[in-house]
Amino acid sequence: MRKTTTLYLPKNGKEKWTKIMEGGTTHYADDVLEGQPIVMATATFDDGFWVAGGVYKSETPEEYNIKFMNVYTPDGIQIPFLIDPSDHEDFRDENFTFYLNDEEVGDEYVVKIKERKAEWVFGGVWLAENS
Repeated sequence: MRKTTTLYLPKNGKEKWTKIMEGGTTHYADDVLEGQPIVMATATFDDGFWVAGGVYKSETPEEYNIKFMNVYTPDGIQIPFLIDPSDHEDFRDENFTFYLNDEEVGDEYVVKIKERKAEWVFGGVWLAENS
């Protein structure tokens, strides 16, 4: 069975998040520490499993940062390595697919990536414009 959810990025987020990942910008809060998310969004499937995707700050954020796509159970327990971010080099993809097992058997989970009409203010605050 195919299960689908949508991970919403802010307006122009595909391009902006890719630039953050590539070290092309440092326009984010100064108090973000190495290993913490600079930007992040979540999406939940009908069965309660959910995905968190974004960019972790690296040791050398002016050179690169680390894209992540993590899968969690309905109880909030991370299931490691279900999504390999290196298969999706940036945030420009329209969607990605994963299974809850290595054999790729059972339910197919599809995460669509879309942009909102509003900008995101770093620190997790959405502007009200057309969101």
